Amino acid sequence: MKNIITLFSFILIITSCDVVEGPYEIDTGDVTPTDTNSYVKKILIEDFTGHTCSNCPTAARELEAIHDLYGDQIIGMALHVSSFAAPWVGAGKFEYDFRTQWGNSCSNFFGISALPSGMVNRIGYPNEHKLGKDEWLAAAITELEKEIDFGISIISDINGDNGTITINTELLNDVNGDYKLVVCLTESNIINWQKDGTEDVENYEHNHALRTVLIDENLSTSTSYTMGDEIETAITFSLITLEQTNIDYSTTEGGAGNAGGWNAENISVIAYIYDNTTKEIAQVEDAHLNN
Repeated sequence: MKNIITLFSFILIITSCDVVEGPYEIDTGDVTPTDTNSYVKKILIEDFTGHTCSNCPTAARELEAIHDLYGDQIIGMALHVSSFAAPWVGAGKFEYDFRTQWGNSCSNFFGISALPSGMVNRIGYPNEHKLGKDEWLAAAITELEKEIDFGISIISDINGDNGTITINTELLNDVNGDYKLVVCLTESNIINWQKDGTEDVENYEHNHALRTVLIDENLSTSTSYTMGDEIETAITFSLITLEQTNIDYSTTEGGAGNAGGWNAENISVIAYIYDNTTKEIAQVEDAHLNN
């Protein structure tokens, strides 16, 4: 008999997050996707970036190249941080504010300073987690070979500005540890300014941009999990309220509040489970906001 644990989260705002281009010469070997009860091992690559960072588009292209190799097993998230993400208010370009309080919190916690930089499932924390773009592929290959302990599925629905997200977690092995669940929203196909090498590109396509973190909380009240356990986490939200939160944050950070214009058609839900001791991400999943 499966144990069913249901957690209801009615949280709209959490103030912290604890959140060489191809072709390749590297030998990827015979990496076979781990598949347990229809769940496939997936990897989160967090790309710390900024719209006035001229080298950052090369990292974004590297992320897309890795995604092209492994498909949906690679999930990307772009966190716009540091002075390279600060908007140029009144300049006529680079005025949009991609920054979020969660992105800045994650950047500060993990000590991200130089851009571009990234983390692959946050492996190597606290000393070897910050990876250059040329290190992402090898780290992803290693992660893809690991066994899956958690299976994640996402059911999301939005009606107007109000929506619900249900995260179902299934235990695929007996597991002990302090695990946390993060659910956040990212947006793609955002057309805006970006420095790319020596060019200022007006119609650059920004993808996987972190918009908000809905929850960052204990996966359950227990630290002992049994294979077959199922955990359901339900979240309700208002998209317009979340958007306004970013607008307000931009205003307080000198960005003039130019952080709106969200398009629900381009928003995805990302859910991941991480070990609160090692910070390593055990599993991640994504889905369209309205699936």
